[in-house]
Amino acid sequence: MAKSLVVKFGGSCLSTPQNINLAAKKVAEEVKKGSKVVVVVSALAGVTDNLLKTATEASLSKLSKDELDEILSMGERTATRLMVSALKSYGLKAVGLDPADKLWPIYTNSEYGNAEVDLEKTLKAIKRKVKPLLDKGFVVVVPGFIGLSPEGKTTTLGRGGSDITAVVLGRCVEAEEVVLVKDVAGVLSADPKKVSTPSKIDVLDAEEMFSLSSAGAKILHPRALRYAANNLTLRVVGFNESLSEGTVIKGELGVGLRVSLYPNPVSMVTIVGREVSTPESLLKIFSQTLPSKTKILGLTLASPSLLLYVEDSSKLIENIHNLIKTQKVAKAIHSFEPLTLIVVSGHELEKTPGIVDCISAPLARENINLYGLLTISNSVRVFVHQRDGEKALKLIKESLGKTGFVLEE
Repeated sequence: MAKSLVVKFGGSCLSTPQNINLAAKKVAEEVKKGSKVVVVVSALAGVTDNLLKTATEASLSKLSKDELDEILSMGERTATRLMVSALKSYGLKAVGLDPADKLWPIYTNSEYGNAEVDLEKTLKAIKRKVKPLLDKGFVVVVPGFIGLSPEGKTTTLGRGGSDITAVVLGRCVEAEEVVLVKDVAGVLSADPKKVSTPSKIDVLDAEEMFSLSSAGAKILHPRALRYAANNLTLRVVGFNESLSEGTVIKGELGVGLRVSLYPNPVSMVTIVGREVSTPESLLKIFSQTLPSKTKILGLTLASPSLLLYVEDSSKLIENIHNLIKTQKVAKAIHSFEPLTLIVVSGHELEKTPGIVDCISAPLARENINLYGLLTISNSVRVFVHQRDGEKALKLIKESLGKTGFVLEE
């Protein structure tokens, strides 16, 4: 059975005629192996920025959002035509899709400039329009970043939206892999602009990649990972690499919010003293006092104190107290227990207005005291007294449900 593959080329990889031809050659090699290939292209390097600048200045900034999306889509639509020409030069049957044509398969809502894919409608369209073309031996070239609104107008998916297009297509054509060709050789251990000689990561799961992307790593659009699936491998490769190299990303993200109760009692350990906020003291505390099996569930530092939320504090307290007496890393230590941890997690939670109030307000109304509320990326961690744990869990779930959040079972 022929392998199905989606290959997406970023704009920096299509910066010259020679690069476009090389990209087409890579696709031709895959077709020669017997693969069915969908190609997703971004606008050529710098084109979208130039279109945005020209359109804004020419219209005196009076363009509507839908008019601007129509203009910005031209970068990807032009790149599609160039790629089709290059593929045909290698003797391939190639067809380019365009939102003005009946074969167009990517549908969205009407949020111009940052549209969301209508996955159900898109899936039906891809099965009906794209898969038959692949079965007939065509290489299908799709402009990334763009879709069609329910009103039939061109939309854009936001910066980096071609990644979203590629993963959506990979999921809907039931491809084995989505290969995202970038200007860097896979996902690196750090930003090469900020550290010297970062190393390439071989494998990441979808959750790890989402955390990196949400933190600002511009390798893969975090929204693209919403459409990842367990049976779909994502691969990030450099333009000068083989399409079988790079970093592999596996797995999928959960849908909706997860609200869970940590199974074991938690202690809140408070270390007091202005000394505790110095790098030297922190290094000693974390390197010399933490038993190997201690689980740190949260921490916060605000001079003059450091708060640690841990599963088992017995040996930890004694170790830190000895360090206080012998090396003056702080002035005193105190622990409070037993607490319970409730974790609310969901992707792009940090971009959801009102989520913290949804969690804390019902607890306040029931006079449940908070011993800590920590937010980081895609999770909120709430610490309450153990006696209030089950009640607090129920209240938080009810509050989120009433506000319209989708909760995972």
